[in-house]
Amino acid sequence: MNNEQSSHRLTADDVYEEVANTVVTYMVDCGLKDIDVIAGEFFFALDHAYKPLPRFWRDFKLQPVIHAVSTQYPQWFSVALRRDRNAKNVVRIVEKFLKRSAFDEANAEMLMVLPPQDRPATADDALDWICERFIAEGHYSKLRFAQWIGLDCGAQALQVMRGLELAAAGIEYSSPCASFAREIRDQCIAKRRAALSLA
Repeated sequence: MNNEQSSHRLTADDVYEEVANTVVTYMVDCGLKDIDVIAGEFFFALDHAYKPLPRFWRDFKLQPVIHAVSTQYPQWFSVALRRDRNAKNVVRIVEKFLKRSAFDEANAEMLMVLPPQDRPATADDALDWICERFIAEGHYSKLRFAQWIGLDCGAQALQVMRGLELAAAGIEYSSPCASFAREIRDQCIAKRRAALSLA
């Protein structure tokens, strides 16, 4: 491994360590307890921690996140009230979320290769272009998945593409999912402050 590769790897490790810390901070800000650490909360926290960088989702390192969450919430592996909320199931669901996010990201980066004037402008057109590309390259499992997702496949690809382009231009970008997650966090913080002021 040359020095450039080593530096890139360290930078990637640093990114995901920061993501892990951001995920835990989000959960703490939302006032979660061990029993509240479920898949939905992970989704919000990951959306909040998202960085619009190339290959962010495809290179995602989940282990630092799980380690950080387990350090902050040491009982979350054993306090599930229902089977679908046990830690192993939560991790499995989060892994599916990451795979879907990586799929959308890969589609967005395919669209970005096109000259701006040739890019699809609607979710419908983006879906058609993505499917045609999968057919041309013989990626039939990806084709079936894109068709199963439907228009959301095209919509998400366009959304991720816009975020990556804005970030590359130095413009701060927050996805709709990230904005919603932050609203939830801000509401939780505001409720706790209001309760303390009344105490």
